[in-house]
Amino acid sequence: MQPSDRWAATHAHVRALLVAAVGIAASVIGQRSDLLVLVTPLVIVVVWSVLTRPATVPTRGMTVSPPVLREGDRAQLVVRTEHVPGMDLVATSVADSPWVRLRPTHGSRVHLAGAEDQQAGTVRLTTGADPQRWGTRRIGPGLVGAASPWGAFRWGPVPLPERSVRALPNPSVFDASAPAPHPRGLVGLHRSLRPGEGSEFASIRPFQWGDRLKRIHWARSLRSGELHVTSSYADQDTHVAVIVDAHYDLGVSGGASGSPSSLDHTVRAAAAISEHFLHQGDRVSLQVFSARTPVRVPVGAGRRHGRRILETLSTIVPSPQEETDHRQVRFGLRAGTLVVMISALISPQALTHAAMLARSGLSVVVIDALGQDITSPGEQEPIGILAWRIRMLERAREVRRIQQAGVPVVPWLGPGSLDVVLRSLARRGRQGMVG
Repeated sequence: MQPSDRWAATHAHVRALLVAAVGIAASVIGQRSDLLVLVTPLVIVVVWSVLTRPATVPTRGMTVSPPVLREGDRAQLVVRTEHVPGMDLVATSVADSPWVRLRPTHGSRVHLAGAEDQQAGTVRLTTGADPQRWGTRRIGPGLVGAASPWGAFRWGPVPLPERSVRALPNPSVFDASAPAPHPRGLVGLHRSLRPGEGSEFASIRPFQWGDRLKRIHWARSLRSGELHVTSSYADQDTHVAVIVDAHYDLGVSGGASGSPSSLDHTVRAAAAISEHFLHQGDRVSLQVFSARTPVRVPVGAGRRHGRRILETLSTIVPSPQEETDHRQVRFGLRAGTLVVMISALISPQALTHAAMLARSGLSVVVIDALGQDITSPGEQEPIGILAWRIRMLERAREVRRIQQAGVPVVPWLGPGSLDVVLRSLARRGRQGMVG
């Protein structure tokens, strides 16, 4: 047991005991009844404190609720201690953690134990701990302590281990009115060019064996004397492959409510695009370029798959990667797949991969996530500023070359960022089918 993990007398209790003992001795030796009257309140307090001293050490624990949430949302750090007889006051304190906003800002709470706590058998103190940026955030460590009546005996402060919370990226506002090109599957919201089971009306035709009775068009059937049914276009989906370039994180992140860094732009754009296409019924896969967190999420659909993608994005750690096998980038991407690559375009590998995928016949869109508010990493050094300007000129030349090769590069602007590009790709795909 640690020295602090027990009920120990406080300096106030020791001082009261010494003053009361000296006062009683002086009153007896000097036959001073007035001194005895003066120290009587201290004697009462000392005796009361000794009689109400807690006999057992309370159990304690610290939890975070909820353990998984979106960045910027509110989380609660709950410290629970057992209520033992004689416990009068409980206090907690939580240390500052990076990218975690405490409520209150000093992270301390004090609670006077009352009848409700005694009836429940537990004292519960809650401190707000809101993660301000996506990723796994550490909260704590913390301290908890208690005191008996009159502050005579104290327990603690006892250390509490830190807790972690998973902050999912908060997707940027995004919407696209243009359909995804090359729909292949038989589910989704994109209208097919061929008839089938769907929701969009195509025509009214005579009844054929195998048609469902619910599709009978009774008005036309009664007028013509023959059964007619309504036909529809098949609803199709698209495989959208989201590729995230996490080689570098440029700029200073301000969290959920501040200015974003380049990786903030990248991760939030990837989350927004994935959620958008999943809500349309499309299938989405994810691939991350990073030496520390190379991740591939296979293609899938539905709300649970979207949650899996968000959790994967929250684990990204930037790290340069010297070389990536082109075959690994192409793995699992079949004809008709829409590839959306999100990158700050600082590493030339991203554009190389995009050009390679475009040559293999895939529809590729590159989203520039650098942002206009990202400045030079060595802003205060002339050499750093010059090197940054040279790299920006090289980057602009690389972007022009890949655009000339037929790969569109668009800046991330939120809603409508991909409308023009998707319409162009869909039109190009229809021309290819006609040809």
